[in-house]
Amino acid sequence: MHIQLVKKIKLDGNPCRKSAKVLNNLQELDLLEKIDEIIAADQRQPSSEGFTLASQYEVESAPFFIVQNDKGLTRVYTAYHRFMKDIFQVSVSEEEEISEIMAQNPDLDYI
Repeated sequence: MHIQLVKKIKLDGNPCRKSAKVLNNLQELDLLEKIDEIIAADQRQPSSEGFTLASQYEVESAPFFIVQNDKGLTRVYTAYHRFMKDIFQVSVSEEEEISEIMAQNPDLDYI
């Protein structure tokens, strides 16, 4: 299995809040070393590899994961909680999952 993480770098050179959180979570769980490549979608360089991959896979938000299994099949994960569950069999908290869903769907609102 080959795992790529595409993180977003803002115009000020810092990672976006969500990318930083995902990287921190992976580090805390000792899973960061299982990520084969970390690629930047750098807002200062619209032609950066991360933006190229985002365009190729039609992804509109970062971070996201590209996972190629041993049979050569590729799956793109835009949801951190789904990636963690499917790839590492790790569940994230319900609060984190809801927060991620809300961030990816700003048109949703709590009832």
